[in-house]
Amino acid sequence: MNEGLADALREWSGWLGRVGAPVASSLRPGRSPEEITAVLGADLPASVLTWFSWCDGVEDAPGQTIGDCWVIPGYWPVALAETRLDWSVEVPYPRWVPLLRDGGADLYVAAWSAAGDEPVVVSLLDPGQPVVEFDSIAELVAVTNGCFARAVYAVDESGLLDVIDAAGYDAVYEEVTGRPAT
Repeated sequence: MNEGLADALREWSGWLGRVGAPVASSLRPGRSPEEITAVLGADLPASVLTWFSWCDGVEDAPGQTIGDCWVIPGYWPVALAETRLDWSVEVPYPRWVPLLRDGGADLYVAAWSAAGDEPVVVSLLDPGQPVVEFDSIAELVAVTNGCFARAVYAVDESGLLDVIDAAGYDAVYEEVTGRPAT
């Protein structure tokens, strides 16, 4: 596993609690490496293994809404068991695993070509073409933590995790990735 990424994912969980995101208390603990590789294969990139070791989706709760599950505005983490659903999407990589999903057909997936490759994070928006949004899972997590640190992401007056400062998101994204926000 990737310890630097594991620490950054724990930081993400900490931010969810500090900002009062409803999902903070309902994130499921991550799965063991053995459970993850049993579902996703032994030649899985270390960063994907680390992701599912951090969180296995969101626990269902009475009265819970989709917005109560968001770990970033509009998206919640995919559970390991959901990774093998028929997602009916086309990804321009031979290997991919969904990481984050919304209430419709939009996904963020880790995608790679061959064993040993570091996966990129591709956004699949419906409608739209797949876009490499982040060069790694670590980059996705760094942007997310940066957005929390600068109050770009916060819980709004309706109790939902939201983008409070769109220009701030663009600035964080560009600082972390070196590219303008898409």
